Amino acid sequence: MDDEIIGIVPNLKKSKMLGMSYDMFTLIATPDTTVIAKVTREMLNQVIKDSRAQAKAEGKGFFGQWGAQISGANKYAERYAGMSAQTALSEDKANFAIPNSTISSVKVKKKTRSDDDGITQTTWEIIIKADSGKLKYKTDFDPKGHLQAIYGNRVN
Repeated sequence: MDDEIIGIVPNLKKSKMLGMSYDMFTLIATPDTTVIAKVTREMLNQVIKDSRAQAKAEGKGFFGQWGAQISGANKYAERYAGMSAQTALSEDKANFAIPNSTISSVKVKKKTRSDDDGITQTTWEIIIKADSGKLKYKTDFDPKGHLQAIYGNRVN
C-alpha cells in the first residue's frame, strides 16, 4: 500500500438504527488506496483530553480550555496527515481499504430540508461505487472539492 496521503475527508456519517444514530468515519486517500477509518468515542475523548491539557499547559483559563476542546474535536481528522495509511487502517477492526482502481464513480448530492419552524438543514450525501459495492455516507459540509482532488473526473 502506497502510504503518501493525498487527501482526507473528515466527518463522514453512516446511519444505523433506522437513521436515529450514526457512526463517524474519515476517508483517507493515497494514490492507490482509499482507507475508511472509523472514529470511535474513545479516540474523540482522547483528542479532547489532549487539547484541554495543551491549552492548560499554555496557561489558558476555563474558556480557553473549553474552546480548545471544541476545536480539537472538530480537527480530529488532521491527525491522519502525519500518519501512514497502513497505520490508519490498522487502528480499528472496522477500518477497511478499497483500491482506487476499483472505484468507478463518486456522487455528491446536496440535500436540503426544512422543519415546521422553517429551519433549513443542508447535508451532502456521498455515494462511492466500487467493484466491491456501494458505500453511502452523509456529511455537513460540501466535500466535492476534496473528493475531486482525490478522484478527479470520477466525481459528479
